[in-house]
Amino acid sequence: MLAAVGLVVGDGRPQMGSGLAELLSDGSLDTRRQAMLSTLRQVATATEIVAAHGAEGWAAQDDATLLAQGRSSALGGQMLAMYAIPSLEGLSERFAAGGDFLDVGVGVAEMAAAFCEAMPNARVVGIDVLPRALDLAQQTIAARGLGDRLEVRLLAVQELADVAQFDLAWMPAPFLPAEVFGDGLSRVHDALRPGGWLIVGAGRFDGDALAVAVTRWKTLRSGGTPLAPEEARASLDGAGFVEMRELPTPPGAPALYAARKAQPAPGV
Repeated sequence: MLAAVGLVVGDGRPQMGSGLAELLSDGSLDTRRQAMLSTLRQVATATEIVAAHGAEGWAAQDDATLLAQGRSSALGGQMLAMYAIPSLEGLSERFAAGGDFLDVGVGVAEMAAAFCEAMPNARVVGIDVLPRALDLAQQTIAARGLGDRLEVRLLAVQELADVAQFDLAWMPAPFLPAEVFGDGLSRVHDALRPGGWLIVGAGRFDGDALAVAVTRWKTLRSGGTPLAPEEARASLDGAGFVEMRELPTPPGAPALYAARKAQPAPGV
C-alpha cells in the first residue's frame, strides 16, 4: 500500500520515498501524533476515563497530557522563528543581535525551547500559572541545556509588570480565559518595546458549521477564548496595538494574528 502511493520504493529492500522522507523530516508528523494524543487524553479526562486533578481547564489534565500538548507545540516555535520573524518588520534585525521573546502560557516549555534552538541569540521568558507544568518545563530546559537563555516564571499574564522588555510576544487564546486574555493584552502591550510585535494563536472559525462548533467547544472546554478574526481585531485595537494582520498558515494549523506596538513619531 505504501509503495502504491509512492511513499516506499524498491522491491528487495524497500526504502522511504522522497514524499515520506519529507513528511518525517520537518517534525510535522510527530506534531500531529502528539496533538492527537493530547486531544484523546483530554476527552478521556472529560469522560472520567482518566482521573482529573480536581480542577478545571488545563489544571485538570495529568502530566502525560501536558507533555503531549507541549510536544505538539514544539514545531510552532520553529515556525515562528523561520516564518513569522522574517515577515514582521524589524524582528529579523532585533533577533540577529539578540532579541527577547515572551511566551505567555509556556506550559512545559517545548515551544519556547524550540524557538531558542532556532534563534541561537534569543533570550526567552515563559510565564504560566500551573506549577506542575513549570516543574516539567524545568526538565525540558535542563535536557536542552538552555538554562542561560530560557527562564520560566509562575506568573499570570494579567499580573505581568515588565515594561518595554520584549521584542516579540506570543499569546495562545485557546489556553487563556476571556477575562485573562483581555487584561493580558494590555499587560503584554506594555511589556513590548516600541515597534515590537505580538502574535496571537487562535482556533479557526472559518470552516463548516460542525468544524466551527467542535473548535468552539474544545476551546471553551479547556477554559480558553474562542477568537474569530473580527473579535481578534477588536481586542487588539482596544489594547492599543496597530497594524494587525493575519499570518498565512497551512491547512489544519491555528489562525495567527499579528499586531504591533506603535513606535514614537520621529523627533518625539
